[in-house]
Amino acid sequence: MSNDNDNPRNALLREDGALTRLVRSNRLLFGLVFFGLLSAISVTASFFIRFVVLGPFLITNLDQWQTWWLAMLGVTVPVRMIFFWLIGLHKTSWRFASVEDLPPLVGAVMSSSALIIVALWVFWDKPGGFPLSTLAIDMVLCLGLVTIGRFAYRLLSGPSDKLGNTEPRKRAIVVGAGNAGALTIEAMQSPRLGAFRPVALVDDNVHAQGVRIRGVEVMGTIDQIKDVARRRRAEVIVLAIPSATTAALYRILNHCQETKLPIKSVPSFWEIMESEKPGIRRVEDFSTTSLLQRRPVSGDVGVIREMLRGRRVLVTGAAGSIGSELCRQVVENGAAYLACLDKDENGLFRIEQELRDRERPTAFDFLLGDIKNPQRLERFFAVARPDIVFHAAAYKHVPILQFHPEEAVLNNVFGTRQLADMALRHGVQRFVMISTDKSVNPTNVMGATKQVAEKVILTRQNQDDGATSFSIIRFGNVLGSAGSVVELFHKQIKKGGPVTVTHPDMERFFMTIAEAVQLVLFAAAMGRGGDVFILDMGASVKIDDLARQMIRLSGLTPDVDVGITYTGLRPGEKLFEELWAEGEEPAPTENPGIMVARRQAIDVAEVESGAGRLVEAAMLGRRDDIWTELLALVPDFSGLTGQDAETPPEVPAPEGPREDSVNRAAETPNNLP
Repeated sequence: MSNDNDNPRNALLREDGALTRLVRSNRLLFGLVFFGLLSAISVTASFFIRFVVLGPFLITNLDQWQTWWLAMLGVTVPVRMIFFWLIGLHKTSWRFASVEDLPPLVGAVMSSSALIIVALWVFWDKPGGFPLSTLAIDMVLCLGLVTIGRFAYRLLSGPSDKLGNTEPRKRAIVVGAGNAGALTIEAMQSPRLGAFRPVALVDDNVHAQGVRIRGVEVMGTIDQIKDVARRRRAEVIVLAIPSATTAALYRILNHCQETKLPIKSVPSFWEIMESEKPGIRRVEDFSTTSLLQRRPVSGDVGVIREMLRGRRVLVTGAAGSIGSELCRQVVENGAAYLACLDKDENGLFRIEQELRDRERPTAFDFLLGDIKNPQRLERFFAVARPDIVFHAAAYKHVPILQFHPEEAVLNNVFGTRQLADMALRHGVQRFVMISTDKSVNPTNVMGATKQVAEKVILTRQNQDDGATSFSIIRFGNVLGSAGSVVELFHKQIKKGGPVTVTHPDMERFFMTIAEAVQLVLFAAAMGRGGDVFILDMGASVKIDDLARQMIRLSGLTPDVDVGITYTGLRPGEKLFEELWAEGEEPAPTENPGIMVARRQAIDVAEVESGAGRLVEAAMLGRRDDIWTELLALVPDFSGLTGQDAETPPEVPAPEGPREDSVNRAAETPNNLP
């Protein structure tokens, strides 16, 4: 189970391949032979020191000297091997030797030496002037050699933090006997995690059973954790398996939850490696994000820095979940200037405070406005003069947009078209649109409008001689976004339930926001124009399973402490999302987390005229025309039509075209920055 050793970035402690596996499988034999050899060396060296170095040389008969030496070897080596076996010295981990291993080691050497002295005195009735000081020298030498032998591998493997206070507080079982498990125990035996006392390890590796790491024994496998917790009177479980797969975590959690103990975890492996001081410095409550977290994004971040360094960047939807993370990573990767555009005043204020606190050399503008307002956009582009535009502004909530298709069209289609045209007019080098898996074979207005927006972007690629590179990046749900299912479940569990699940078979793709945004930046750097990139979302997750695990992580029992209610599919929802449409045939890229879809033929004139009619229908509030144009532009749209929609509150049509009202509202004050 100690799969954190598989990570290619693991440079903390590295195993020695086939030799290490051979030693592990024959640990008893190798251990006893090695320590027996050290004991023989100490006996021989003690004779040399006593009779040659210290003198005087008392032996006149070489046969007598040889007799004494062989007698000492014949008694000392077997006795010491027995004592080393009794204290389990061969079971302790060489890589993670610690001062906690010293007391039994000192006791074994001293006890065996005392027994040897008694044995020689009682059973060898003619010592013939043999000095017992030789045995004292042997004891000191043996203790030194065995200690050096135990710590040599660890010292050669690299430095570790200075050990500190080991005062126990909560008795902890550590899950995982790999590198992360060893580092976790080390941290618990220092002031960093002094609130925990490690009392046992569990690991599914058969060769790890019985091994001690820094004095803590591997006492069983994962499925035995309940019994181990009872025997060791554990108070908390700490998961030290930061690179375990989601499937493995589900299995591990099922066993851990049988103990009814709180479950904590170490940070993700890449957080450990990328921190200023690598190592385990905290444990945190095991969260849903931890459950769904995947291996780190691979790829050379240098290509991202090369794309952004010294550039002027505009991010729309900058106050949202994806947009705000884009802003953070753009700043961290060396952009010279960042313009954050959003119509959410409070959200824009929050991201402004956060970014200014980072004390980076990036210059900022925080622009309050709506992407549907062409005159404001013109002023914003004139101020920002962006080289790169990341378009993350969009309406995303499926049930709401299903009943307000006008707003979905105006924001997701008209706003996107406005931005793309501004990018062409102002000589933007790269334009990157954030899309969604709901645009594939859409069953709702939100997905259909995002597919139209994708087509609008693709029609812009060859305009103005292709000076602007347009790319689309499509992915599924992100963890931690506002209004996400995870956020909803947390609130419902906190209130005592019930947790509302749409359907027991519903599945969704999930990805952390930080991972999604880093992949967006990788894809943007790869874009050559007209590309549709698809992020590898991994395996889909059953929402019902997610809800039940979240309830268990809260220390409660599903269907007992917190009920689960199935509400049924809402208008526009489907059981399974798809990341690409039939015929797109995604191909791999140089980054394993990103695929590129095969380009589809786009009838530019048809898309332009259809999108124009769609926007006009939305501005005039002609809902039937909206459905008609959506179905014409998106042939795979299987959403509700105007005739069979569950009728929402009627929205009266404005007296004139919405564009006029938008323009009237676009009067720009002269003091715009």
